[in-house]
Amino acid sequence: MAAYGLTKEVTNRRESGLFAALFMSICPSYLSRSVAGSYDNEACAIFAIVFTFYAFVKAVKTGQVTYGVFSAFAYLYMVASWGGYVFVLNTIAIYMVAVLLLGQFTERHYIAYTCFYTVGTILCLNIPFVNFQAVTSSEHLSSHGVFLVMNAYA
Repeated sequence: MAAYGLTKEVTNRRESGLFAALFMSICPSYLSRSVAGSYDNEACAIFAIVFTFYAFVKAVKTGQVTYGVFSAFAYLYMVASWGGYVFVLNTIAIYMVAVLLLGQFTERHYIAYTCFYTVGTILCLNIPFVNFQAVTSSEHLSSHGVFLVMNAYA
């Protein structure tokens, strides 16, 4: 469902979303990490990664605070399910840097990233194995820097 939503949002074509969902459902590397293989936390994490990207793309496309907060809660699900959540955070930060450098920065990007970053960071502080690392860790440094640069630019 997450692969369908992400692909449909990016391409604006329902057929592309259906093909993405089909390929995700038969992908051997995903099946080996899901209930069909041996269950591990990556089964939840792969869905959470794709779902977080879908929610963020939806937030950028609409520019609504509601979807920005929705993307932060999807990110919380990713943080709670797997320690590789930093990948999602840094990928979105790199995307925002690219948007700034290419001169494509709009108010929708500002709203989406501001909601994602602030609400997402506050929510991460409540996860026991993350705690204050969400503020002090060097793994999160890029998101903090992008947030500051983006606010200075805006």
